[in-house]
Amino acid sequence: MNSPRNPLSDGAGIVEYIFYFLAQGVFPFLLIGILVLILLLTNRFFCGWICPIGLIQDITAALPTQKRTLKMETHQKLLKIKYVIIIFLVIVTISLGISKAIDETFYLSYKESLGGLGDKPLAYFSLSEFLFVILPQLLVQIWLTAGLQPLFENVFILILFLFYVAILVLSVWYPRVYCRYLCPFGAVSSAVSDYSFVKLSRSPVRCVGRRECGICEDVCPKQIRILDEPYEFFTGEGECNLCMKCKEKCPHSAISVKLG
Repeated sequence: MNSPRNPLSDGAGIVEYIFYFLAQGVFPFLLIGILVLILLLTNRFFCGWICPIGLIQDITAALPTQKRTLKMETHQKLLKIKYVIIIFLVIVTISLGISKAIDETFYLSYKESLGGLGDKPLAYFSLSEFLFVILPQLLVQIWLTAGLQPLFENVFILILFLFYVAILVLSVWYPRVYCRYLCPFGAVSSAVSDYSFVKLSRSPVRCVGRRECGICEDVCPKQIRILDEPYEFFTGEGECNLCMKCKEKCPHSAISVKLG
């Protein structure tokens, strides 16, 4: 699934497959069903505990620096970026699929105009694609040519390289910055989070509130306003990764896992 030789996916997994088939004019009912089922059963457990991109950002965030938070208004606006990316990809892939069904000649011309986006829709929006496919290929070319020329041959690749390096640097001070604002899978999983079987809840009896404590919000890597969320369960509008840091650090044991 993560092999650069795979014509279907270069590292974005099941979401990449879904967009690939949409671009081919095939509606992937089974894949969408599997994805929704996994998210309903596990919520964003994958994001918090399995995703290698999340792990890399956790490692950079572990560096001894003063962590920063964005103004809530700015944070809320930036959260919308990943949804814009998903909407854009849906429009592009579905239009590709429709054009293939109607006019093969126009489809081929349209696909060619999109470049790599036509074959691998998520490629340029995926940090995993950059780290595990594009960057290794680039490093091999640099090694073979014994110079940095391959980095500057393609302006788009250079911009992509600088952009994702900047994202990784920012993650030192802003934990999970890519997950928060750019991850396409995060956008998809956020939409299902409130309906998932696994969530976190907060005890109205044990929780003493923001004025006397607020530790849960301080340790949250996604800058979720936990104390503004309902007691019954909270997902931070789908942003909660179930990392359990709030549960672990709460001195009053007010946060627990809610099943069902």
